[in-house]
Amino acid sequence: MFRICLAICLTLLIVTSAFAQETGETPAPEYSYIVCDWGLLTIENPTEQPAIFLTIDSPAAFSAVPGTSFTVSGTGAGMFEGNVVVEAIANGAVIFSAPTTLQAPDVGAPGTWSIEVDLGALEGPTLVFVRAFSPSPEDGSDLAAANIDINVNSEFSLPFVDITTPGVFAAGVNASPLLVEGMAGSVFENNLVIEVLDSASGDALSETFATVQSDAVGGRGTFSAEVTVDAIPGTAVTIRAYQPPIADGEEITVSDTEFAVINPLGQTYDRFLYIRASDPLNNPENPCSATGTEFDNTSINPLAINDVQVISTRSIMPLVNVSIDAAGSSNCPAPLRTRITRDGDAFAIETYYDASQPVACTADLAPLPQSVSLGMLPNPDYTITVNGQPVE
Repeated sequence: MFRICLAICLTLLIVTSAFAQETGETPAPEYSYIVCDWGLLTIENPTEQPAIFLTIDSPAAFSAVPGTSFTVSGTGAGMFEGNVVVEAIANGAVIFSAPTTLQAPDVGAPGTWSIEVDLGALEGPTLVFVRAFSPSPEDGSDLAAANIDINVNSEFSLPFVDITTPGVFAAGVNASPLLVEGMAGSVFENNLVIEVLDSASGDALSETFATVQSDAVGGRGTFSAEVTVDAIPGTAVTIRAYQPPIADGEEITVSDTEFAVINPLGQTYDRFLYIRASDPLNNPENPCSATGTEFDNTSINPLAINDVQVISTRSIMPLVNVSIDAAGSSNCPAPLRTRITRDGDAFAIETYYDASQPVACTADLAPLPQSVSLGMLPNPDYTITVNGQPVE
């Protein structure tokens, strides 16, 4: 039996995911958004560690390494026979290359690796690019890779800025204020400029300052700033953090850039499409064109619907989220999608497997919960159907 419940919200909260799981056992998905001519495309990004991965944990990126001998170490999983190759490149030439092996309790399980690196004689401080990768036994391509820059033969770290929030490309973000966080080091007087630009026009929307939190001037530490941005929902923005020029006319050389979308759910759309990052429709070069035709797709295999909850904020224009207790094949390689078509105040939600390509799916049913949002609705008198069934 379907039901509608009203969430009591004293303050309207804008969230980047449709809404969090009530149990807290499963992390809420991370979504990125693209506003298209036909409506809103939402891409669900994976939040779990990939089955095959490789990291460099030490030395820290941009750090100083006294001398020319040091240990490089990290973690990884899923690599063929646990093979890891480490290279060090300076002045465009490979000056070190050697293999090591991942130490893991079981084949394919996460583990650790390390290797001693000796770069020999280097004259003075040298910028070194350290690369770790695991080669494929079939064609030699990288199964997984990681890299860092370090300052070898020096006591001074490299200047850097790294924005960590927003951290998902094209994630939905609040505009009042927009939180920008990150790490930085060796920045002159620990000062940074944070600016937000309209990605389409390049116009400046806001600017503020931030201070690197470090015990030492020019040390390594975190930074945080709140920026108020005056932009309509769905506006794509470019967020930039940089060390301001020390002298007039000096170029900006220490910076980082991220991209986001001003909370696109601050309004509603005539069409919504939810896909996963691995979906063949997820074409970074032309995402709107590739996905807009999905609303004409009649080759679908609808999920079974057990229950639906509609959760809305208590406000003049409520943010309406829909939790769908659905079930489908426990093993199906077909893309799983949800599309929403709006006709006035009526929303038709379809959640399904794409059946346009012949694939083998198991006949059993397993839980496949889906979470979608209808955005902020100007009229509270809306109706919803899910796979043809009305929500009461």
